[in-house]
Amino acid sequence: MLKEEVFDRVAKEYGTSIGVAKIFSIQPLDEVQSEFKDTESYKEYEKGLTLNYIITDSIYEGLYQSLQKKLYELRVIRKTKIQDELKLYRKAYKEITNEN
Repeated sequence: MLKEEVFDRVAKEYGTSIGVAKIFSIQPLDEVQSEFKDTESYKEYEKGLTLNYIITDSIYEGLYQSLQKKLYELRVIRKTKIQDELKLYRKAYKEITNEN
């Protein structure tokens, strides 16, 4: 068994537990940190995450086919002027959930 101080030092150095670092042959964090650009905010991914949530929720609820039909109806039949895809998905999802 490792002393707690050794485990903490190694975990901090590699950014993970010892077993995982050994399995994946992970290099010390200081060596690879320069390869990554600055951390990004989730704000720039917020639209995509919300869109994915709508899609996965409709799949889970069994409404995915209805969602796609409603999107087709909004885009082609009604010729909706909504350009933002997220707003279009929100509108379609709102309409199909109100119908059921």
